[in-house]
Amino acid sequence: MRAIRKAPAPQEVLSSQRHLIPLYVASGVLTLGEGGVLVLLAPYLASRGLVEGAIGTVVSVYGIASLVTRLPAGLAYASRRATPLISGGCLISALAFMLLPVTSHPLLLGALVALDGVGFAAATTGVMAGLMERRPPEADAGTVMGWYSGSIGVGYAVSGFVAGSVGDALGVPTAILLLAAVPAAAAFLLPAALRAARPLRAAAPETASLPGRLRALVHAPAAVWLAFLVTLYINLVSGVLFSFFPLHGLAIGLSLTQIGLLAGIHGALAATVRFFSGVIFRWISYRGALPVMVVASGVGMATLGSVRPFAVLVIAWAVIGFARGILRVASGALVLDEAAAGDSQRGGASAIYLAGLDLGKVLGPLIGGLGAEVAGLASTFIGLGVAFPALFLGLASFLERRRKSASGGAESPA
Repeated sequence: MRAIRKAPAPQEVLSSQRHLIPLYVASGVLTLGEGGVLVLLAPYLASRGLVEGAIGTVVSVYGIASLVTRLPAGLAYASRRATPLISGGCLISALAFMLLPVTSHPLLLGALVALDGVGFAAATTGVMAGLMERRPPEADAGTVMGWYSGSIGVGYAVSGFVAGSVGDALGVPTAILLLAAVPAAAAFLLPAALRAARPLRAAAPETASLPGRLRALVHAPAAVWLAFLVTLYINLVSGVLFSFFPLHGLAIGLSLTQIGLLAGIHGALAATVRFFSGVIFRWISYRGALPVMVVASGVGMATLGSVRPFAVLVIAWAVIGFARGILRVASGALVLDEAAAGDSQRGGASAIYLAGLDLGKVLGPLIGGLGAEVAGLASTFIGLGVAFPALFLGLASFLERRRKSASGGAESPA
């Protein structure tokens, strides 16, 4: 386990990260647009005559398209190619937003949703790799990742209010069309923010062939694969809960207002705790925080299937949201600390890390749906609340042994 780091004082955070603030803001802008469209997508598809099963299929295409884009985007990343990768991804998403309101054919709708997934994955993979290059040497990785992921969380949180109010006022198709301006603006804001914050970590010369880069990707540091497991875990949990807890909540007598309040508590804690995670990392290392938060999240998930009192459900959702925020920061900090010096290594680490989110987004609803059909919703929450952490801890233990073995081999005399 790594030595416990002391979090920097607030004035140190401001001075060491001042040049990254535009990047944080621009990242929040991008997720505001993306989150807004995802809020409006299901109602829009329903208005075009798609039934629930077809809507689920179309929405799942987004996660699949994002997942398959991560690897080529990560391998393509280089400092000199950051602007076309990020701007191109943003403009692809903007194009998808613009075309969605003018078509009603299910196949075309699915293709446009997939196009948006491709664009968003390409842009965010490039931004994460660019952040690795620009992290100040004196800045704590947990603090940098806390502010970066916190800005993303704020963008998603605000997106629901923006999309909902504009959709109510002007109609869903018009709202989606107007939201196209957001990724279009991000196509200029993000590269400008990266140019303003010059790389502080020089890239090693890239001489490896494509097969060599693929081998390096597979043999990425164990900490990067551990971070992948964390992001996979948190989106497996979210995929199950956000897809099926509303049905469970209605079945146990909750109102839609109460269900929405629970989701809001989760989202608010998951976003805000990221900005203050540096305080937590004064007392526990990133790696040490992972099993604690995974177990806490699993206990919260199992509690949702075990109890009915609303006050207890509030506590369970709060614990899950708090754990998600800490896990997102701690896993990202591991990637920032462990990513190697070359462009392809940074791009590969970014791709692996963010692919966990995409894969969890795809698998979570599928696993939850299968469990609900076989055992019912309550039993699914209880069972997965135990199974997900157990699986994570087992795989994390394997990666820890691999890391120690690699460290021992590197330290052995030739």
